[in-house]
Amino acid sequence: MRISFIEVYLVSAYIHKTDRRLRVRSDYILRNPQQVEQLIDQLKQIEAIDTISHKRFAGSVAITFNSSEMSADDLLETVESHGWLRSEQRHAFVENAVKNGSKTLVKGIAALALRQLVGPTLAKALPI
Repeated sequence: MRISFIEVYLVSAYIHKTDRRLRVRSDYILRNPQQVEQLIDQLKQIEAIDTISHKRFAGSVAITFNSSEMSADDLLETVESHGWLRSEQRHAFVENAVKNGSKTLVKGIAALALRQLVGPTLAKALPI
């Protein structure tokens, strides 16, 4: 059993592959169900593919296949070429905004606590 984490753009995609099964979970699968379903319909036409399970609200697709006719790497290359490992960059913007806002909030609370502790006159002398 092999578990891989691949960093794509700014958000991770989860890939788990074995000899007969590939699971991909990503932001793209979660946010683009129609495009994902289109590729799933095409993949179902391939004889080497046994089953496909799409968990739309989890952003996950699991594919079982005949390993004598197809490899997990070949299948992974196919889904990657259709953008399944792509992530949206706006999440990183939100994460950075939250992180920066949290730092500012903590600094403000620390400054208020220091002023309460040492008094306003001494607090003005300290660089905060």
